[in-house]
This record gives sequence, C-alpha cells and structure tokens, in this order.
Amino acid sequence: QVYFLVYDNSIEEQRYLSAIRRERESFERLIRDKSTAVIPLSSPGAQGGVGLATSISPSKALIGIVASRSHRNARDNTSHGAEELTPTVIIDVREFRSPLPSLLHAAGFKVVPRTIDIGDYILHDNLVVERKSLPDLIGSLRSGRLYNQAEAMLKHYLYAALLIEFEVNTSFSLQAMSGITADIQYSSISSQLTMLVLAFPRLRILWSSSPYETVSIFSELKRNAAEPDIERAVTMGQEDTGVERESIYSQAPITLLQSLPGVNLRNYQALAKKYKNVREMCFAKKEELEQVLDKPAAEKLYEFLHASATSNR
Repeated sequence: QVYFLVYDNSIEEQRYLSAIRRERESFERLIRDKSTAVIPLSSPGAQGGVGLATSISPSKALIGIVASRSHRNARDNTSHGAEELTPTVIIDVREFRSPLPSLLHAAGFKVVPRTIDIGDYILHDNLVVERKSLPDLIGSLRSGRLYNQAEAMLKHYLYAALLIEFEVNTSFSLQAMSGITADIQYSSISSQLTMLVLAFPRLRILWSSSPYETVSIFSELKRNAAEPDIERAVTMGQEDTGVERESIYSQAPITLLQSLPGVNLRNYQALAKKYKNVREMCFAKKEELEQVLDKPAAEKLYEFLHASATSNR
C-alpha cells in the first residue's frame, strides 16, 4: 500500500487533487471520443468498406464512392434537363497545385480552369469559396491578405465562404486545447480568426478534414443550384481600382489605419495605395487627403492627425 501525507487544505493537496482530476477527465474524454469515432473505410467492419487485404487504397475507394453517388444523383434528376447532369465548378488555375480539382473531376464535376481575381472556387453566381490550407491560413491572417480577400468576396458576391481544409491523416484541430485562452491574443490563430469573423459577419467558414470531405461539401452546396456564368466570374473584380488582391499588407499598420477617424473598410485601401507608410500619411496636406478620400472623411482624418496633444487650459 502507498500512503500520501499532506497538509489538509494546503497547496500541495490541491495540486495533487488537480492532477487526479485531470487524469480522470482525460480518460473520460478518451472513452467519449472513441465511442463517437467514425469507422474508417479501410476497416473490415465498415459497411461497404474496403478490407485490409484488398489492393484498393482507401483514397481510391472514397473517390469511387463519391463518384458513384454523384452519378446516382444525376440519374435521379434526369427530368430536370441534360445540363444538370454535370455540375460545373469554376476553379482558379493557381488551385491546380492542390489535389482538390482532380478529386472534383473524379467525382463527376465539370472543372473549368480560369484565372479569377476573387475567390478560388465559384460554385454558382452568388457563392464564392476561398480555400485555405492550415499553413496558408496562418500566413494570410498574419500578413492581412485574408482581410482583403474577404472584403473583395463580400463586395461582389451574395454569399462568401472561407474553406479551411486540413490534410489527410492529420489532426482535425486548429490548435491544441491548452493553447486556447479566454482572452483575445494577437499571436493566437483562434483569436485572429475571431477578429476576422467580427470584421466580416457575413463571411461563412467551412471546416473540412480532408480534400475528400471537401468534395462532399461542394456536392451539397451545388445541389439544386444554377450553374455559374464563366464570363461573369472571370470579369468579376477587374473593375476595382483599389489595391490588388495579391498585395500583402502588414496587419499592424492596417489595423491602426482602420481605427483612425474618417477611415473605414471602403476607403482604407486607397490610403494604403497612396502612401507608403503611416508617417508619410501624417505629413500629407489636407488637399491631398481630399483627393484620396471624400471631403468629410478627409477633414476628420486631417483634424485628428494635427490635433494638439496638450490641453488648452
């Protein structure tokens, strides 16, 4: 037998009890997660799954299942016209470095590669999707490029979605539970994503555990939806006179710029294009600011930048 001698109601006792509680909660969470875990397709017990002894890989089996499901849905909708048999997705040519376009083609989608300025995937004329892998998401949030992309999507499309796609056989979690805090921290990826949603309430976030899951998500979003206009998708955003979509900002100066009087999400890009840094903008004349902004906004900004820091008393 093992005996522990500790002082009653002491820090040592609380530390010991906390360790026991964390251990018990870990086992309870493990049992709960195991009871709700999804059976992989390669498992012999999965219905319609592929046995371990077969030579077909799980990825090829999943492609076959998705493709057969797509063709079955197409046969069920033959009364709606021949054009609905093949759903169309317009894809930015830069996205062909990822496996998703190939998986969409294997699932029965008509893939239309084009160079588009807004979004990565156009599912229909009112829905655009920007796909981000986890490393790309972190880099885009830190540089501020994702803010510009979200603003452009919401400006030209009724529905805009940010697709966060994880890799196969990787943990389906944005960050460890121990790294999530109650306070907003600029260095935290969850905090940066929260600030993005607060800045753009209409932006929808789609979570995908793998490119194969993304195919199923696109199939649901394309159901009963009209096909996208290719010419409209290509020309969308080309009339903008603001900063280009691929420009990379330093997020700290942009956040400071947007907090100034007279500056908002509609005109801050004009200031970012006109001036190299905040210091150059502070020395600008009032007439120069009126050429970039409208007169009331320029007056608010100029008065704030040149207001006296000392009291008149």
